[in-house]
Amino acid sequence: MYDLSCDWRSGFVMDPLKKQRVGYLVSLNGFGLTQALQKDIIVYTPFNGTKAYGAIGDVKAGEGEDKSSMAKATVVGVLESFSWGGGVGDPLTFSAYLSQENANQIQIKQQTTLKNTVIKDLAWWIVNYDEELKEWFEECHPAKGNETIIGQLNAPGKTDIRLAVASEPVKVAPNIDVNVYNVYFEVVPAANLAYDIKLATSSKKKFIKGWGLKVGTQAEAAVK
Repeated sequence: MYDLSCDWRSGFVMDPLKKQRVGYLVSLNGFGLTQALQKDIIVYTPFNGTKAYGAIGDVKAGEGEDKSSMAKATVVGVLESFSWGGGVGDPLTFSAYLSQENANQIQIKQQTTLKNTVIKDLAWWIVNYDEELKEWFEECHPAKGNETIIGQLNAPGKTDIRLAVASEPVKVAPNIDVNVYNVYFEVVPAANLAYDIKLATSSKKKFIKGWGLKVGTQAEAAVK
């Protein structure tokens, strides 16, 4: 079981004195949306190494016009948590904070009949701090070669679709008047699609686990 709780407030407003796990919802499109949710959140990220995950698209410190700038990330949302049982058919569970505009788009789909549960584009990136080596490392994200994944909302029953949007906003920090909304969703594999998810327990201990299953001529390659 992988249960990665993130300090979502530090994800929005980075505290240089804190060395806690932070995560980002990099992209999300599906369940009948006319287009992918906007990447309308720009935050500073504590990760300052050479990243393996290209989809995050961060701006490294020292680049651009402001040579003293810290690394930034432009994302759909900031993660509160990510969990996964570790099995190829287990749902990926996300809790994230999104802008009002993005949350409203999802809520509108909820209020109508949600006939389409397909997730066409999903990506996330979680980083953590290695206390022993004193450096940040990439802890969880889709592996290189499949930087976004396809799946579908977990729907154990016809009326039990695992997608929820908070009705009330919260502030990103007590002294900052910016409101965000919590969105919770679960994603299960789509038929005949398999992906690699990269995980790490430290900056030196990295591994890959499979999610989803291919059956047929490519089954041998999918099951490792």
